[in-house]
Amino acid sequence: MSPIICANEFDICISMPDFVTWIEDEHIPNADLAAALNVMGIMLNITELYDAYFDDTPVGAGDVHIYPSTENESFLVIDLYRDPTDQLDIVTASLKIEPAVLHLTLPHLRAFFDGAECQVALRQSSHSQQLRSLIDDSRYPALVDESGYQQQLIAHI
Repeated sequence: MSPIICANEFDICISMPDFVTWIEDEHIPNADLAAALNVMGIMLNITELYDAYFDDTPVGAGDVHIYPSTENESFLVIDLYRDPTDQLDIVTASLKIEPAVLHLTLPHLRAFFDGAECQVALRQSSHSQQLRSLIDDSRYPALVDESGYQQQLIAHI
């Protein structure tokens, strides 16, 4: 029996280096994160995201990106703002997972968080305020007080 209210929204706060696994001098996507996104139908090149964060996003900058599923109503939204005082490269992400694939996605999402070296937060709920705030396009451009950066919302369709 399905629950009356499905807790299919997630907030994750984790270090960007946990998005990849290093094998000698090469980095590959974290297997559990890649599997979770694959089940959700989200086409995201994790290593490109990682490289763009470290190579192309200066400290005191970084936008919010939305990656929708090509197969269902699932999506990932991630805030890539690089806080000038953050030495751990912490990023926040929220996911809305189609209830039909939740049972397939959850073990990979949990394993991704549990295997991270820097576990800040993992929340599961039926209504994520963080998710709603990140996808609210009426708040963009959003001024980041500490750096003066005008954060944008970028949709990857």
